[in-house]
Amino acid sequence: MKPYILSLLFSVLFCSAMAQQSPSPDSTESRFFVGIGLNITHYPIMGEDKYLYFGGIKPFVNINYGYRLSKRATIQLGIGYGANEINGSYGRYVSADTTYEVADYQHIRGIVLPVTLKLTPFNPNRRLQLYANASLAPIFGHIKAKATESFEGTSTVVYDEQSPTFDIVATAGLTLNYKISKRLEGYMDGILYYKNLNFQRPARRFYENKSVGIGINYNL
Repeated sequence: MKPYILSLLFSVLFCSAMAQQSPSPDSTESRFFVGIGLNITHYPIMGEDKYLYFGGIKPFVNINYGYRLSKRATIQLGIGYGANEINGSYGRYVSADTTYEVADYQHIRGIVLPVTLKLTPFNPNRRLQLYANASLAPIFGHIKAKATESFEGTSTVVYDEQSPTFDIVATAGLTLNYKISKRLEGYMDGILYYKNLNFQRPARRFYENKSVGIGINYNL
């Protein structure tokens, strides 16, 4: 149900943005902007079900390119890159002097391309402004995974492979925007809703969390 709710929210925000357009900005003002942001949003990189562990990336730095739909709404495309390594193992006693152990290693990396819509119902001429935000973020990942089994002094490779991955994460929250000057604007994002729409494994709260971010935009 949640994915449908977020899709509806995204559609409502977009339609509202088009319906509530303010008078066109001065012809000397560009509708386009570029920006850079820092955030701690976690994006999972999902592998095969047989993998012992799974993890994700945090692309702390994101580059954004955006367009002002109106004085009250913007849409932007971002790009971020992250990588991570995961090591884990578990074992059990078969007898007093014999154990069975499985070890897993993964190297993961991915590119995130969030498309974000921001909309405010308030006076667009305020220096300090509050926006609602909604985002869909495709994640194109790559996993290099290896696992071994050890029993009675013999080690066996369970798998040693590489594979591409694809996930898509939906988020929604609030943005506090501050106009520093005619060209520069600073902002702080608060993510209040987070959902991996391609989560095939049992949900774990660690991957469905709230997060924050800050950034600055330059009006072209």
